[in-house]
Amino acid sequence: MAERQARRTTRELTPAEQERLVRQREQIAEELPEMTARDQMRKEAREEATLSGELRRAVHASELALSVIAAQAAITPLMLDDFLTGERTLRSDVIDRLADALGCQLTRSG
Repeated sequence: MAERQARRTTRELTPAEQERLVRQREQIAEELPEMTARDQMRKEAREEATLSGELRRAVHASELALSVIAAQAAITPLMLDDFLTGERTLRSDVIDRLADALGCQLTRSG
């Protein structure tokens, strides 16, 4: 059976499209360092050997969208993102709701 090849359609960008593309590339270049730093913070916070680190790992492992997890925990997506980067701590009642939203249970070892 013959292998299908994708058809590629090309055209010249209009001047307005070219200008928009340049602006978008500049915006990406401007935002990239901050996004990279926040991603590194997220990674470090996720690796903490703490209850918060465990919750962060559960959030990342969840198939639910972050907005859904935040809504179920009755917090804003921004609060959840700040928690995931380690920039914000959560009150114990919020931790309880977040654990419930993720289906986690706190147990005592030993």
